[in-house]
Amino acid sequence: MNIADMLNNVLAQSGFLKRPQFFLSSDPDDVQMTAIANRVGLEIAGHYPWSGLRQPAEINLVDGQTEYDLPFGLKSIVSDSSWETDGSRKVDDHVSDGIWYQYKFSSLTSGGVIRARQYGDKLQVIEPFNGGKISFEYVTEYYAKTEGNAPLEAFSSDTDNWILDDQLLILGMQAHWMQTKLMPQYTEHMVNYFKKMNEAIGRDGVRNTVGGHSGTSRKAPYTKTWVN
Repeated sequence: MNIADMLNNVLAQSGFLKRPQFFLSSDPDDVQMTAIANRVGLEIAGHYPWSGLRQPAEINLVDGQTEYDLPFGLKSIVSDSSWETDGSRKVDDHVSDGIWYQYKFSSLTSGGVIRARQYGDKLQVIEPFNGGKISFEYVTEYYAKTEGNAPLEAFSSDTDNWILDDQLLILGMQAHWMQTKLMPQYTEHMVNYFKKMNEAIGRDGVRNTVGGHSGTSRKAPYTKTWVN
């Protein structure tokens, strides 16, 4: 379903007539619904690091160049996902300020470990070297896409598509739309929406990983068997 289909689904489930268009309409109700669609899209996308919003990236290091452009649309680097491309060493990609400045302004060296941090829209690297290459995953801020699959940071056309679970977005839009319209049953729909959110998170399969056993030089991550 495209976003117009989903907005009409919200109306139909609530006993209202479907609309021929939304994003090109000047009707205040249609404008309100498009705003709600983007509000809920942003809310869902920011609620959890969904696997559907993850993208791979790679950065080539250059000796003496300590800052590198991050991928356009990057919201955050996935924790513990950064490795040298050949898989030989894990990259410490969330260096604290204290450790960062200790290496930057003292005579200490990184000891062969690639240390980096996200700084605005840049990746800063301590002691980069020619031939080094970092691979990592990141969460994109683009939760929508055009009919031709071009990424979008917000819905802007009736034919745009949602990247994640359609029913989750429909329930979220319905709950927020009812709340905006001051319908008393919105609380029940809001409960259903967040229940669906938790179910979708459970199905998504994304889990934190921890290192393998200390006797190996290359620690293979494994999935923990409990969930917070």
